[in-house]
Amino acid sequence: MFEFVNAEGKNLITTGQLNKNNFEFREELGDRENKLVAYDIQSDDRVILPKVGWTEGFIKYKFLSTIKSFPFTVKTSKNQNCGGTTIEELKLDDVHYQQKDGYILVILERE
Repeated sequence: MFEFVNAEGKNLITTGQLNKNNFEFREELGDRENKLVAYDIQSDDRVILPKVGWTEGFIKYKFLSTIKSFPFTVKTSKNQNCGGTTIEELKLDDVHYQQKDGYILVILERE
């Protein structure tokens, strides 16, 4: 789950600076190909990617917006207990962020 804020800590979805028309997530498939990744905006204006983490291995993504864009990677492994996957690592590049309890706070500033 992501919360996108400005340098003052104000949620960019709450303020209207980010909305479904000006940001998206893409999975990098290689050879300059990518595919759109579905996301949901929750009632607290945090963003969840319901399908991310279901594939095992390293997966590369891009967040694209009118404010700032950045790549990120997710490393997952098979969960031996339930047959699903576990997200072992999430790394965002070229952006300031903080790991919070249950979500990632991403500070977006115009490029």
